[in-house]
Amino acid sequence: MKIYFTRHGETKWNKLGIIQGQLDSPLTEDGIQMAKDLHAMSKDIHFDKVYSSDLGRAYDTCKLICPDQEIIKTKLLREIDVGNWSGKTLAQVQEEFRDLHKMYFETPSSYKRDDGESIYDLENRVKKFFEEAIYPEKKDTILVVTHGVTIVSMFNIMENVSVDNFWTNRVRRNGFFNIASYKNGKFTILQKAPKNPVDSI
Repeated sequence: MKIYFTRHGETKWNKLGIIQGQLDSPLTEDGIQMAKDLHAMSKDIHFDKVYSSDLGRAYDTCKLICPDQEIIKTKLLREIDVGNWSGKTLAQVQEEFRDLHKMYFETPSSYKRDDGESIYDLENRVKKFFEEAIYPEKKDTILVVTHGVTIVSMFNIMENVSVDNFWTNRVRRNGFFNIASYKNGKFTILQKAPKNPVDSI
């Protein structure tokens, strides 16, 4: 099995430095072009199945990459739910929620909140997607369109990285393919997209 997975195209809130979480904002013109570029890049690849987060920015990206294919939308691929951090800038979160923000990045295994998900919650959700779509190990080539922190979790599952070291894999840039293979119960990372230039939540 070969897995192509990408973060959605740039959104309005990405451009403004606003945290989205499970809220949403539309793709920018650059974000739309990113998706079109991925479509052109993958025109010779046959995707046996196409999966997308059900959040609009991911699904809209996916439709532009694979306009003629059935898309399987799933909540399992949503971005981490960061509760009332959504709609705020990173600077606002650092100022208003200093201790929780520090815990999120420095001791992620201790991070939890009543109005959203812990890192463990995210990882369990992504593992469930793997159990449904990847671990059956068919000889498929699949596409997954999802989100920045969700992709961190995907890499950590593939590379057996603990939640304590969650941020060993950084958030990747919008609109680039990450590629992995899965054979005989083992993942091989073939390509990682460039790292996001700034911290992302």
